[in-house]
Amino acid sequence: MEESLVFLKPDAVLRRSIGAAILQEFLKNDDKFSIVAFKEVQVSADLAKKHYQEHEGKIFFPWLVKSICSAPVLAMIVQGEIQQIRDFLGATFVQKAELGTIRGRFGIWGGVNSVHASDSPENGRRELDLWKNLASLNKDLNALKKIKDYITKWINTLKEENVFKLRNLCRNLTENQSRKEEVHRDLTRILAEECPLSDTQTIRNFANIIIENVLL
Repeated sequence: MEESLVFLKPDAVLRRSIGAAILQEFLKNDDKFSIVAFKEVQVSADLAKKHYQEHEGKIFFPWLVKSICSAPVLAMIVQGEIQQIRDFLGATFVQKAELGTIRGRFGIWGGVNSVHASDSPENGRRELDLWKNLASLNKDLNALKKIKDYITKWINTLKEENVFKLRNLCRNLTENQSRKEEVHRDLTRILAEECPLSDTQTIRNFANIIIENVLL
């Protein structure tokens, strides 16, 4: 049985209803995937750099580290065929992901794509060892109960139409970078609805992370 590290990224965790909707989709596919660990993790810079070590030196590496450390993630150990998991999530870049996939439905733009999943059995083993050692991610008999409780708490606040509003703002920015301040303001307004537990500064930082990715 293949095992993967899967985690909901900060953009899905801050938008609580989006995180709940993604988890619900995983549970709907329990004939394909089994979740055997579930933990909220505040990623350290050390863990982030080691997790993304294959990208070190690339232009987007600092953004990757900053993004994953910006808010907690929901980390999971998922048993199931790795390629099936990746097909379920969709293409890495949101605008290339099919609408029926997780990233196509819930991702915002580019690499602000809501979910990470190991891309091979070898990387799955490496990532799980890393997260076990640096984030104490271990198998948990109560994982499914924790997930169901999370879904129950947040799913009723879902406004899926906001995903497309956020995405359209990003598209507008790619077409006219002089609108950066206007787009930041509008992103912040929508994210304030989407992120019920976040303070103003966290939401502004979230908007900055989105804009930085759009402009990479």
